[in-house]
Amino acid sequence: MSKEYTQEDLIELIAKALVDTGVEGPYDAVTCTTSGGDYPSLGMSQWEGERSDLLLSYIEGGETFAGRAYSDLRNSGDIPALKELLDSAQGHAAQDLRLREDIRDMYLPFLLEAGLTNAACIVYAGVWCPTSHVVVRNFIRRRAERGYDVNDLGVLNGLFFEQYADAAYEGEYQAGTQNRANATMAWVMENLA
Repeated sequence: MSKEYTQEDLIELIAKALVDTGVEGPYDAVTCTTSGGDYPSLGMSQWEGERSDLLLSYIEGGETFAGRAYSDLRNSGDIPALKELLDSAQGHAAQDLRLREDIRDMYLPFLLEAGLTNAACIVYAGVWCPTSHVVVRNFIRRRAERGYDVNDLGVLNGLFFEQYADAAYEGEYQAGTQNRANATMAWVMENLA
């Protein structure tokens, strides 16, 4: 890779990869958290809790849905209206803005702390950060400490494909993490390699 990427380039690439691959979901996603609670995960980055309420504060009418349990949204029949709000032009703009803020303020610094220097690897790992940027950083850092070359895209992809479900979810969601690894690798290979 001969091109030099700025931090702004990397932010844009990670955001584009997340939107293009849809690994977190579409703009209008409204699901119940997989963390065992009764709260919604919203949008194409599956924002939850205070982060979903912040997202909703960026959208006119979003306060109607803030701070509510998933079961309340479901039982009241408000999920279709929330989905429509998230899929509106203002909903898309708010999510695009929040995603870039998340990448700039949380994901990219943590990926650099983990020792990533290869742009393709940074973008690849950035797509995993919505699962938990702290877990992603620690996962990469621990593999580097064990001697894996985390700046080799093939190695990094193999690590996420084979080991991330065990490290992050105690073995649950293996098929999902493998699908995410495949989709992310395909996107990075097409757009950066």
